[in-house]
Amino acid sequence: MTEVPLLDFYCHGYITQRWEEETRHTLEECYKRLSGHPLPKKVEVRLCQTPSQLADFLQAEKDELGIQTLGDESFICSHDAWRGFPRLLICMERLLALSPMARLGTLRHEAAHTVLHGALAYYVCRIPRDCLEIAQGKGMNLSLLQQVLYYCSIAVKDFEATRLLLHQGYRECQVAFAQAQFMPSDEDKLAWLLARGNLQARLLFFTSQLKALLLSWPLDIAGLFPLERYADSMLSYIEAEERKRWLGLVGSIAKQLGNDTHENIRLTLRKVLLELL
Repeated sequence: MTEVPLLDFYCHGYITQRWEEETRHTLEECYKRLSGHPLPKKVEVRLCQTPSQLADFLQAEKDELGIQTLGDESFICSHDAWRGFPRLLICMERLLALSPMARLGTLRHEAAHTVLHGALAYYVCRIPRDCLEIAQGKGMNLSLLQQVLYYCSIAVKDFEATRLLLHQGYRECQVAFAQAQFMPSDEDKLAWLLARGNLQARLLFFTSQLKALLLSWPLDIAGLFPLERYADSMLSYIEAEERKRWLGLVGSIAKQLGNDTHENIRLTLRKVLLELL
């Protein structure tokens, strides 16, 4: 019998027993399917009832641990290993707003992260020397570069999670999960209007969108997901030629990614700095 990780659940707000049990069942089923890979011994699962509870918990953790990344408070789920073991943070209000198939895809996606990226080393990303030299040569602000690195790192890890799950035969749920990432946003539209006239701001905006684009690429190549159509819909406020350029860059990045996560992050950061600055 396959041993799955010990799932240690904590609830923030009102979480019904039904949803806790369904979350546990979905994760355990996925771990059994992924048993050909080294599995973590323990995974902490934090179920937050509302987005504000998730954001409050994340902020308290960042304040205590000195973490400065931005953006993860808006995710349906997030993953980390800041405490030395893999952890999943799940906003139930956002998760339950998805279709049943997209919910399955989301939880399986997070389980894949704990298998692939379950150690602290995957969340402490230093700027590679060659990338730092490129950025400094182009006058890029260090704090901005750090945020770009963060966006590249989460996009790479999402790509790797999709690739693993697709290889394990998860298809329909991962398509549904990918579809849920391509929601047009008024905030993004405003951010683009403010960024479009500045190269560094454009770079930051592109990498903020890279998560959805790169995680969907393996599905597109497998003929399961029309990435260009979804990108055109989500980014319809961006010029068609610019969207085409971005998709070309996504494909160029994806084709060079191997099995070393840190090297994949370096290659991705280097590519966007060279192509977009």
